[in-house]
Amino acid sequence: MEQKITKTLSLVCPSCGGRMELSTDGEKAVCPYCGHEMLIDTDDTAQQEYERRIAMARAEEDIKDLQTKRQRKRRLKGWLIAFCMIAAICLINVAIPGSPMHELAFPRTADPFTSVIVKFSGMSGEGRAELQISDRNAEYTDAAKFEVTPDTGLSNGDTVMVKAQAPLGWRFDPSEKQYTVEGLTAWVTSTDQLSGDNLNKIHANTERLIREDWEDIVSSSLAQDMICTPYRMYLFISDDNTSYEYNVLYDTYEVKVTRADGSVLTSYEACRYTDLKIPADGILTAGYGSLQGFNFGYNYGFSYTQSFSGWTDAAEMEADLRHVRDGYHLAD
Repeated sequence: MEQKITKTLSLVCPSCGGRMELSTDGEKAVCPYCGHEMLIDTDDTAQQEYERRIAMARAEEDIKDLQTKRQRKRRLKGWLIAFCMIAAICLINVAIPGSPMHELAFPRTADPFTSVIVKFSGMSGEGRAELQISDRNAEYTDAAKFEVTPDTGLSNGDTVMVKAQAPLGWRFDPSEKQYTVEGLTAWVTSTDQLSGDNLNKIHANTERLIREDWEDIVSSSLAQDMICTPYRMYLFISDDNTSYEYNVLYDTYEVKVTRADGSVLTSYEACRYTDLKIPADGILTAGYGSLQGFNFGYNYGFSYTQSFSGWTDAAEMEADLRHVRDGYHLAD
C-alpha cells in the first residue's frame, strides 16, 4: 500500500500576523485582515525560506520586548533609588529641631486670639471692624494671617467671624472665633433709649430754658408761683437718610403758673433737640436747641414785654409739632 505524504503549510500573514486563508484554486493564500496575498509554492526550499522569515520576525519582536522590559526595570530602579534618597533626607530634616521639615511634622500649638483685639467704629448700620495685634511679642504674629467677615456695614448686635491662618511650624487652636458687634455710635430711634443721666440731662436743659423764659413774669407781682412737670417726649425720624437732621426730639412740659389773684394758668412748652446719638461711652450727644411755641401773653393780661412762649392746649401743641415736621414720621 502506497503511503501518501501531506505537507502542511504555516499560513500566518507576515504583515499583520493574522491567519491566512487559501484561495479557491489553492494557488495563493490571502489575509482576510490586511489583504496581503502570497503565492503557494510547493517547493521545499521556498517553504523553508518562508518559515525562516517568520522565525526571524518573531525573534526580532522577542528581542524588542526583552529590551523594553529591561528599560522599564532600569527606570523603576532609578525612581526607587531617588525616592529612598529623598525619604532619607526628609527623615534627617525631621529629626533636626528648627528645620522646616521638623516644624511641618511637629507644629507648635497656640491660641491666636489671645494676642488680637477686634475694634468696632462708626455709626450703627455703617460700622466697621478692624483687627489689632495686642501682643507683638508672640512669635507667630508677624507671619499669621487674619480675615474678618463681614468688616463693613455693621450694626450693634451683629456678629463677625475672624479666621486665623497659621504660619509654617504653628497650628492654631481655635482657628476661628465669633465676635458680637458693640460700641458703635447709635442714632436714637426710640425714647426708650433715653434713660438715667441722659434723660435727666435733657429734662434739666428743658426746664432751665422754660424758667428763663418765664423769669420776668414769675419774679414780678403778676404771679405767685410756677410748677414745671414733664409731659411727653415726641421723637421724629427722617424719612430720608440724607436729610440734614436725622432725628428730632421735642421734650414737652406742662407749666402751671399761679397768678397774683390765685387763678392758675396752664401752658405747654416744647424744647427741640436734633441729631441725638449715643456713642460707645453711652453719653448722649445732641444739638441742644431752643423752646418752640407761640407768644400769647397779652391774651392773659400780661404785656408783650413780659410774654412767654407755649400752647394752652396739649392737642394743639401736638398738631403743631407734627405740622412742622413734614418729611419725618413720629417714632414715639
